[in-house]
Amino acid sequence: MKIIISDTTALIILAKSNHLDLLTNFIDKVYIPKAVKQEIAYKNDIVKVLIEHSNFIETKEVKSQEILSDIQATNLDVGETEAIALALELGLRLIIDEKMGRKIATQKGVRIIGLLGILEANYKMGFISYIELLYILEDFKRVDYRLSPRLEKMFLDDFLR
Repeated sequence: MKIIISDTTALIILAKSNHLDLLTNFIDKVYIPKAVKQEIAYKNDIVKVLIEHSNFIETKEVKSQEILSDIQATNLDVGETEAIALALELGLRLIIDEKMGRKIATQKGVRIIGLLGILEANYKMGFISYIELLYILEDFKRVDYRLSPRLEKMFLDDFLR
C-alpha cells in the first residue's frame, strides 16, 4: 500500500480546485496529523467537506515527542511541524510546498513532493496529458497556489525537452 503524509496547503489547493483525485491515482492512503486536520476543520467550507468525507485521508497522531520537540524548535507553523514529525516517525514521504517547511524537512531526511511533483507524477504515469497538466496548473493558481514565474517556467520547460 502506498501511503504519504500531507501538510495542509497542498490538500486545500487540491480540494479547492476539485483535483483530490490526482492523489488517488498513485497513492492509496494520505495520513494527516491532528494539527492539519484542525487547520482544515477551521476552514468550514467545501474544502473541509471534501477532505473529511474522502475515504483515503486518515488522521494519525504523532507519537514521538522527541521528534516533535526537535521540529518544534524550527518555529514552523503547527501543521507543518506535525506533518514533518509524522513523516519522520513513520518513514514516509511528505507533501509540502512551503519553502521553509520543505527546507527543514529535507534537512531532517524526509523525502518530499509538492503540487508540481504530484502533477508530474500523474503526467508520467499517463493519468493526465500535457494539456490537462496545463489546465490543472491554471486551476491551482486560480485558487491561490503561489508559484513564481521562474519556477513555473522551469517546471514546464522540463516537459519540452
